[in-house]
Amino acid sequence: MSHPFPSRSGGNRTWRDATHYYTVTMILMGVSIIVAALSQLGSKTEKVDVLFFSSQHELKEVMFTEEELANWQSIPQAEILLRNAQIEEILEHPARDLQKGQVWRAVTPMFLHFGIMHIVFNMMWLWDFGRVLETRFRSLRFLALVLFTAILSNTAQAFVSGTNFGGMSGVNYGLFGFLLARSKLHPDPGFVINRQTATMLLIWLVVCFTGLLGPVANTAHVVGFASGGLVGIVNALQGGAWALLKRKRQFRSALRKSDHALHQCATCSRTEHDDPDLEFYVHPNDGKEYCRDHLPM
Repeated sequence: MSHPFPSRSGGNRTWRDATHYYTVTMILMGVSIIVAALSQLGSKTEKVDVLFFSSQHELKEVMFTEEELANWQSIPQAEILLRNAQIEEILEHPARDLQKGQVWRAVTPMFLHFGIMHIVFNMMWLWDFGRVLETRFRSLRFLALVLFTAILSNTAQAFVSGTNFGGMSGVNYGLFGFLLARSKLHPDPGFVINRQTATMLLIWLVVCFTGLLGPVANTAHVVGFASGGLVGIVNALQGGAWALLKRKRQFRSALRKSDHALHQCATCSRTEHDDPDLEFYVHPNDGKEYCRDHLPM
């Protein structure tokens, strides 16, 4: 049975159509799932070592094994000092493999996942955000946004906490940051994010810093969110955000001088007199005016 997808014209799309309209999103999900299967959700990382920001083999070779740690006193002091120095040297140079020309490693950690819930939630958010942005941007521009946020978030995470990390969450927060900034500065039916979703992701961003969820790539989350938001701001300005802000100032000036409502939401009937900060938009499909909370998709 085919499942419908929303189209630009308001109709439905089948799964076959989705492979065309959401090509990059589905490829990202497919590669992530394949990598998760190969690595057995992170338990066999040696099979996907080429995807880490830097190879983990070199580090594992100099780290002490469980057997050696159990017989710590039998290890010569000189060997302990040598290995600690080697470990410190490796950790201080997270970009060593990039400098060797393995530039793909700045991107590929997004395909690594460590646990079933890790990949399930990341794929869920990628599907939600990816469909919205790839439909509007088309595949190449959407891919550019993904690569930009992946490179910045992965690189920042590697230099802060080391190279043993992975996940699509840095990219997902980048897509979220883009949508949040774009919809705030220049709202458009093509760039809409649910307020509840935005609140939940912002709360989750803070909760991850508490340590209650275990090791989390917090730096990747923050840098991804900031980099995506930056692109969203630029896109909004290019789309006419300055003119929108100017009209908003003119509207508020007119509101102070008028006793009559200039705008009214077709869904909730609220006007600018109910809330001076309420924003109204005309939907291109029906020509009716809506407040931000009830702007149709």
